[in-house]
Formats: sequence, structure tokens, C-alpha cells
Amino acid sequence: MEIPWYFRLFYLPVLTFLISFLLSVIIKAKRMKMPELTRFMQIVQLVSFVGLCVLLWFVPFRINLAFWVGIGIIAFGQIVYALGYMAMREHPEKKKTVVDWGIYRFSRHSHILAGLITTLGVIVMGWNFSSIVYVILWLYFVLDIAFTHHMIQYEEKVNVEKFGSEYEDYMRRVPQYILFI
Repeated sequence: MEIPWYFRLFYLPVLTFLISFLLSVIIKAKRMKMPELTRFMQIVQLVSFVGLCVLLWFVPFRINLAFWVGIGIIAFGQIVYALGYMAMREHPEKKKTVVDWGIYRFSRHSHILAGLITTLGVIVMGWNFSSIVYVILWLYFVLDIAFTHHMIQYEEKVNVEKFGSEYEDYMRRVPQYILFI
């Protein structure tokens, strides 16, 4: 039986990206800027996103418990995005160059963590370990986490060069991810 396109997960990463972008515009996160990635990192990021969408074409979902758990995880990821965007709004009363308030008191890279959380939600929605493509999707997710960690290391190096001792002090006080120092 052929599964209709709207019961495949391929469009969900694009949809979550658009929602995140709209949150940024609505909340007016003027301080939020992407780090200047190398050309190689930009290409890997684009290929990774397209690869995810292609893999997800082959992963159907049904409206069951996994679907609702996935929706909950995606919603949580979007809330984390929104909290990050709210912290990145212009705050005239805060003269610091390094944002260390809001969610950035708990995680130096909540925006990246939010992206991984939403991707996890999308993957959970298609729960089916009997499908080889689904298992490959989990392997993709593990590789995406490793690449993302590499990107974070690069971003931190750039931020230390850009902000100096203020960012180094921030790195000592706030964990890179939420639970890990």
C-alpha cells in the first residue's frame, strides 16, 4: 500500500525550521547571529539538512503514541528556541556583549541544543525499528550530534577571539550543554 506524502516525515525539518525562523522574527532576536562558518562547514550543514529530508522521505508515520511523543519533543525544542530568541532581544539595560541571561544562564548553546531536540522529535514520530531506513536515521542523528559538537567547538573558539576574557569567564560559569560542564 502506497503511503501518501503527508504521512512521511520529510517535510517536518523544513516546517520546524520555518517555525523557528518565524519565532526569531516575531520575538525580534536582533542579537542572534550565526557564527561565520567555514565554507566546508556550510556545505556539510546544507548536505546534512538535505540528507535528513531525503532519509525522512522513506520514513512514514502513523498517528499513535510515538507521533504524540514526537510532537511533544518538537514543541519542547521550539520552546527552547523561543527562550533563546527572547534572551537575544535588545536589552538596553544590559550593557554586556556576552548574553549570559535567560536560558543562556543554563546552556551556552541552547539554540543548537533546540535544533537537536526538534530533530529528535521528528525521528521519534516515525518510530519503527523494523525499518532499515529508520535505523540509518538514528545513525544519522548520532553523526549529526558529533558534527554539531565540532561546530560548537569552532564557535567557542571564534567567540573567545571576539569577546576575550568576558567569554572565557562565561565558559567557566555556564555549561556548554544543559547538564554537562
